[in-house]
Amino acid sequence: MPPKKKANDVIGSIEFREFLDQIPQNDPRRKEFLEAFKILKEDCLRGNKIPHDRWPPTYIGKYRIKNLWRYPLRSGWRLVYTILGQKDGFVVCVLESFSHQEYEKRFGY
Repeated sequence: MPPKKKANDVIGSIEFREFLDQIPQNDPRRKEFLEAFKILKEDCLRGNKIPHDRWPPTYIGKYRIKNLWRYPLRSGWRLVYTILGQKDGFVVCVLESFSHQEYEKRFGY
């Protein structure tokens, strides 16, 4: 098993934070997202690396990503994130979250 890469924090893009803020506190999806954040903070490599040729052009232009990862949730939703390197460690930045169908459409599967 590859070594874990601990992140200093898990943050979200403005769009993702707005999306998360709209989810009611008692919604099971919100709990699932928060659990995923804890997992990604402990090991930011826990997701699946998305091949560069699958990166949506909007991510490259808007976020200037250097890497792109997907973390599948039990509900079938996906978190899409990038890992930002900083002088004192790493930060996970969640860009978007999708249902399985929306994810496939965005990534052309």
